[in-house]
Amino acid sequence: MGNAIFPEEATIYITTIDVLPSALASTDAVTAEVTNFSESGGEEDVESIPVFGGGNIDKVNPRTQIEVSFDVINRYDTEVNTLLKWDSYKWGTIVGSAVSSAGDSATKRVYVQWSDGTTFYTRAYDNARAVTFEPESSADDYLKGTVTFKLSPTDADGNAQLQVVGLAATAIPAWS
Repeated sequence: MGNAIFPEEATIYITTIDVLPSALASTDAVTAEVTNFSESGGEEDVESIPVFGGGNIDKVNPRTQIEVSFDVINRYDTEVNTLLKWDSYKWGTIVGSAVSSAGDSATKRVYVQWSDGTTFYTRAYDNARAVTFEPESSADDYLKGTVTFKLSPTDADGNAQLQVVGLAATAIPAWS
C-alpha cells in the first residue's frame, strides 16, 4: 500500500506567464502562507435532446471554467512584494507601496507540486486570472483570505491550460 500525499510535501509556485516551467526558481515558491488548496470546474455536460421518432441527440456543451482557490494567511514582511502579493493578484501591479482598485489582474501560471523526494505529482494551470481575494479577520484570529483564480480548460487555439503530470513542475513541457 502506498503513502498518502501530505501538505508538507507541497510546493506552490505562482508566476507571470512569461516564466517557463524549466525556469521556475525557489524564489517563485509561495512559502508558509497557504492553508488550503481546492480546484473545481472543468465539467463537461452532455444534454440529451429528444427528437421525433423516439430517438435522442446528445448535445455536448463546452467545459466550464476551472477555479483554483487558496486560503492564505497574510504576513508582515519587509519586502513590499510579499506583503501585498495576494492583493496584487486580484487588483494588478504594485506601484510604490500600494495596490489600488484601478488596476487589472494579470494572467499567471500556477503550479501545485507534491513530492516525497522521488515521486512527483503536479497540477499546473496556465493563463489563470485572479478574480477574487477576500480578506477577513476575527478578533481572535489572523488576517486571512481566499484567493480564487479562474481559467478556461483550453485557449482560443485549443491548447490545454491545465496539465496534471507525474513530473516536477520544472519538467512540465512548455506551454503552447
